[in-house]
Amino acid sequence: MTHPEERARRLPFAFTRLDPSVRRDAVYLEATDTAQSFGILYRPADRDPKTVVYLMHPRAEFTRHYVVPPFTARGYAVFGQNSRYINNDTDMVHERLLLDIAAGLRYLKEAGFERIVLLGNSGGGSLLGFYQSQASRAPAKRLAMTPGGEPIDLTQEVMPEGDLYIAVAAHLGEGRFMLNVIDPSVLDENDPTAVDHEWDMYNPANGYRPFPQPSHYDRQWLAEYRKRQVARSHRLDKIAREHIAEHAYFRNQLRDPGHAALPEAARGMVARRARLWKYMVIYRTLANPAYLDPTIDPSNRPVGSIFSPADPIIGNYGPGGLARTMTPRGWLSTWSGTSSQAELPDTIRHVTVPTLIVFADGDCDIFPAEQEELLEKSGAEDKLLRTLPWADHYLYPVGEEGKKLADPRERLIEMIIPWIEERLGSR
Repeated sequence: MTHPEERARRLPFAFTRLDPSVRRDAVYLEATDTAQSFGILYRPADRDPKTVVYLMHPRAEFTRHYVVPPFTARGYAVFGQNSRYINNDTDMVHERLLLDIAAGLRYLKEAGFERIVLLGNSGGGSLLGFYQSQASRAPAKRLAMTPGGEPIDLTQEVMPEGDLYIAVAAHLGEGRFMLNVIDPSVLDENDPTAVDHEWDMYNPANGYRPFPQPSHYDRQWLAEYRKRQVARSHRLDKIAREHIAEHAYFRNQLRDPGHAALPEAARGMVARRARLWKYMVIYRTLANPAYLDPTIDPSNRPVGSIFSPADPIIGNYGPGGLARTMTPRGWLSTWSGTSSQAELPDTIRHVTVPTLIVFADGDCDIFPAEQEELLEKSGAEDKLLRTLPWADHYLYPVGEEGKKLADPRERLIEMIIPWIEERLGSR
């Protein structure tokens, strides 16, 4: 069992202790577009496994993931790779992340690993589902363009496939997540205090109660609220595409042979506009009524969100916040629920390898109906949804019931290793 003091000290996705005999190799990788990424390969001291567990998150540090100690103790290798966008998604283009993963998996194949288990935790679930859905296609049928209109030629990319796919506490993709949390009461994208009170979930007239009291929202109101969230996403998409089109126009002007004949001031203006990258500031992105109304898609979760220290209204209005500053191409590819190509309910249809979905039912930010949707839409014949009771998003215990059970991370390992062994046999 994990000691309670150790549990309190550890970082959300990180282990705190590892058997010193475990071998650790630092691996520096270059993608086919020359972008750099980094990983650590962990192997048991006394064997060279043929099966490796692969981890990546779009932006989080996964080289010290909490599954490393238990997997290596059971004789598996683990490769935790950090992406090119570590700790910064301002200009994240999800399609380029696939090049990082491909570089990592090519390295593992060249290192002699015969079987690769894709373990997608949190945002890694949708990312690895996106990768596998492209890797499993004939090259000519892979993506050739990002949502922002940039070429991304996956037809020429060597993309080793995973042999198994596991999603642990996985949301449906940053875009689908954003559709749940974006505040539809925003009246003006340039004024974060402009509020349409009729559609403000933090308005007591709509059912809000001071945290930590549970709120209650009328279901008819909620249905319209969800539609308005989608409408705001479309408005932001329009802004992003206008910025991209403006940038392209002035770049073309700069290349035009007639540019040299323009007056000096006009030439300077065109040159500046051609080089300028505009950023989008996206306010109020923590407004999911399910955070405060536990009767919406009920589970064992407490009220609140992992993205706010207390009442989610702090995260909605406070500094930082999800997708607060984005390039137009980053918004469209990553956080737009109406444009991103990385949404797991879409990509998982093309993931046909054996699939295990693990739902932590005390998770504030991921909900039962979403996990059922993934199971239903999965393209795998061999697929299973398992529930990890009384565990939160980071697999910490939830409430008094959670404290009575074994550490959720230990319960996770006891759940997934037998599933892997049934399908892949020896390590």
